[in-house]
Amino acid sequence: MKKLLLLSLIITSPALADMDKAYQAEQDGDYEIAYGEFMTEAETGNTEAMVMIGLYYARGFHVKEDANKSNEWMLKAANLGDATAALNMGVGYQRGFGDLTKDEIIALEWFLSAAKKGQAQAQFETAVAYQYGIGTTRDLFEARLWYQKAAEQNHSGAQNNLAGIYGEGQGVAADPEIAREWLEKSAKNKNHEALFTLGLIYHQAMNVQQDYELAADYFRRAFIEGKSESASFLAEYYYQGNGVGQSRINAMMWLMLATEYNSTMPGGQLSQETLYRLDENKSFLTQELSPSEMGRAKERKDDFIKKNLES
Repeated sequence: MKKLLLLSLIITSPALADMDKAYQAEQDGDYEIAYGEFMTEAETGNTEAMVMIGLYYARGFHVKEDANKSNEWMLKAANLGDATAALNMGVGYQRGFGDLTKDEIIALEWFLSAAKKGQAQAQFETAVAYQYGIGTTRDLFEARLWYQKAAEQNHSGAQNNLAGIYGEGQGVAADPEIAREWLEKSAKNKNHEALFTLGLIYHQAMNVQQDYELAADYFRRAFIEGKSESASFLAEYYYQGNGVGQSRINAMMWLMLATEYNSTMPGGQLSQETLYRLDENKSFLTQELSPSEMGRAKERKDDFIKKNLES
């Protein structure tokens, strides 16, 4: 499963522009040259370069990590109209990064500034704020509007959340067909929550014909992308032979994966209650398998990790 990058939102990077030498140096791992090139560009007023300098201070690339200097460069770029910098200022106030005091109202102001310029992540953050009333009055119409804008830019989180709005009928008539369409788009972008939800839809026959084989495929992909709970369904499927060939060895493999390889993704982790239940299932199944079968289950688990989870 993929690990989260430190400050993954704050260091959102702009697209490649006229700084090929700097980006090439960075790609080569020469941060000293890259930093120098970015700084030269930043001092001429290039907001993209300013954002990159802010990123370097946020992460400590070549320079000593310094959240306040990162904020200074982001603010300079944001005040010059850079949408990525405005997004990062919003995240800075959202989290209280460096000397910025946590302030949901100011954070939303920056998100809106970037969202109106078409920045997809900012549109997503704006939608979340309106959906849950963070820094503003709850407004499901505005939430749906901004999710829609981000979703149309292929933002997987927005596509997933927009599906939830249509699926639950939040501020709009419930429409399972539209919800599933957005889930499928999000799933194509490897969103673990969307993949898991689609697995549940076909597992529970929610406005579709029950299809264990299709559910198993969604659960498997969801696990690879970071949804640990999916493994519990796959263990059950293999134990009972639902949608897959019955195999106690494969059932044990999935129980091992679930309990030994927990997710680092937000929302992907197992609850303690689920982990306890799966540990009990693993202990029960251990009594049914011979030592050689247990060895084969472990080999399959290790092979699955090597092929699908190790980058």
